[in-house]
Amino acid sequence: MAVKYSNNASTTLNGAINASVTTITVNDASEFPTLTGSDYTYLTLSNLAATAVEIIKVTAINTATKELTVERGIDDTSGTSFISGDICELRLTAIMLNEAASQNDDAQGTAVAMSIALG
Repeated sequence: MAVKYSNNASTTLNGAINASVTTITVNDASEFPTLTGSDYTYLTLSNLAATAVEIIKVTAINTATKELTVERGIDDTSGTSFISGDICELRLTAIMLNEAASQNDDAQGTAVAMSIALG
């Protein structure tokens, strides 16, 4: 199980969602990383005024149907309703950095050099 990344991945929601849905349809899923097995990524949802922001954990991406399978309200955010056209982006978040750092600690708790592969 590994967190996956991609550069500058961004799209918009294709339809409104309530605060508890776990399948989200977007307008383009091609820029997000390829997830296989137990891979996952974190995305940020925000409305156009940036007054509502939510981090989601994406556990599956169907590029054909443009559907994301997600866990809502991650990293001290709450599930929120969004409307069609709101933003869905892969942004650098604290949870990404904390997980990457903890995955690269050796058995003695000493941080080791980190190499993050994009894609």
